Amino acid sequence: MNTRNELLCIWSAVLFVVLFTIGLWPLAHFLPAHSPTASAEDIAALYQARPWQMRLGLFVMMGCSGLVCAFVAAITVAMKRMENGLGVLTLTQLSAGTCGAVFLIVPCLVWTAAAYRPERSPELTLLLNDLGWIMLFMPFTTFVIQNIAIGLAVLGDRNASPEMPRWVGFMNLWVAVLFIPGGFLTFFKTGPFAWNGVFVYWIPLVVFLGWYLVMVVLLRQGALRAARAA
Repeated sequence: MNTRNELLCIWSAVLFVVLFTIGLWPLAHFLPAHSPTASAEDIAALYQARPWQMRLGLFVMMGCSGLVCAFVAAITVAMKRMENGLGVLTLTQLSAGTCGAVFLIVPCLVWTAAAYRPERSPELTLLLNDLGWIMLFMPFTTFVIQNIAIGLAVLGDRNASPEMPRWVGFMNLWVAVLFIPGGFLTFFKTGPFAWNGVFVYWIPLVVFLGWYLVMVVLLRQGALRAARAA
């Protein structure tokens, strides 16, 4: 029963990635991101062009983001095996990962407010659009702390049969570093550090989705190995 539930939580990450991508791209048309230099009229026109489709995409993105909590729980169980109990790194990952889910849900709510009344003043639509993108990428700290906790736990695993290979620890530390440029968007409206730039949007997006898929494979192997040992 426990193994089955753990595997369900692990596979929930795949469902999250698929649904979030569908909502982000073909439905909401947030891939690529809106330009920070776009005028209020241009942004308002984007929300007015297909408000129902955009709301549906945001609904899907918000709804599937709750699956992140299940995936964080699966990581927590694996880290408990690494630390041989509920250690400080496990608790850090749990709290940071749960907070990270909030910063996926809240931007969708802000954008939904913009799409809910597309006839409102373009300046207000621009404000809500800005707020959504800033809330999505700028709060990098929770994601950084989560990945550092995972990386240190993997590298510190001294069990006879480690839960994950050591390269996974270094990978998580690098992922943490690659999330940091998101905080720089507050200083730029153009270039690679703008919210639609390569260091804030494209690299973190690819890294974020790729990290999920890699962790799914490794967590599944660890859960099955723990089940056989039990």
